[in-house]
Amino acid sequence: MSIDPRNVILARISTGLTEMLGRMGAHATMRDMGTHSSEELWPQWPDNLTAEDACDLLGDALSNIGTFDQVDMKPEGDAVAIRIKGCEFNHLGQLEASPVGQRSICFFGFGLIEKSLERLTGNQYRVELIHHDAETDTCKEIARFR
Repeated sequence: MSIDPRNVILARISTGLTEMLGRMGAHATMRDMGTHSSEELWPQWPDNLTAEDACDLLGDALSNIGTFDQVDMKPEGDAVAIRIKGCEFNHLGQLEASPVGQRSICFFGFGLIEKSLERLTGNQYRVELIHHDAETDTCKEIARFR
């Protein structure tokens, strides 16, 4: 597996923020940076989509940015179930030793998903990791309606 050098740089930035700001400060900063990145990545996105249409659009967009092998999203009541397979950042543990889901870089992704879902549906969500399976290289996350 070849690691994109840009993702190594992002992981190093994430680690540096954690060292400078502490875990909580870095998590908040990275989540905020992810939130602000949604509009920069996808400036022309529609709004007022159904949760299902938003999940299809966002899952495809995230699958195509070069960091994840595949992102599947599915509405479940007021929440969205998220399955991320093949996240490059999961393989960069030598740069950020915290467990997956507690790494500051993970919070960038949480913020990116939260803001993107909000832009697409008009609803606010909060994303968190439910489970990381190292054997299948899969993260199961949930975006809960706020």
